[in-house]
Amino acid sequence: MQKTEAVMHLEDFEGIGKEHIPSDYLTDSKNVGNAILECLKNNDPEGVMEVIAIYLEAINKTKLSQTNELHRQTLYSALKHRNPTVKTLAKIMYASSH
Repeated sequence: MQKTEAVMHLEDFEGIGKEHIPSDYLTDSKNVGNAILECLKNNDPEGVMEVIAIYLEAINKTKLSQTNELHRQTLYSALKHRNPTVKTLAKIMYASSH
């Protein structure tokens, strides 16, 4: 009796074999929002700041500070100290979306 082997190709599976661009995922506001919400649900404020820092790195912090009315020092200070006010976070996220 001859044994037949099944051949599988990566292209046969949805989402596999396609080009993946991490920055597309990291700059998608829905993904960022879901990650922040998950951190808040888990009482992880450091995680919130990490998600925001990764997001800002992906969209380029220097470009962000130059194209908006947000001082670069404010941005770096908020991320470095990791304890910004909600007002500062709102400014950062508002500036990143315009």
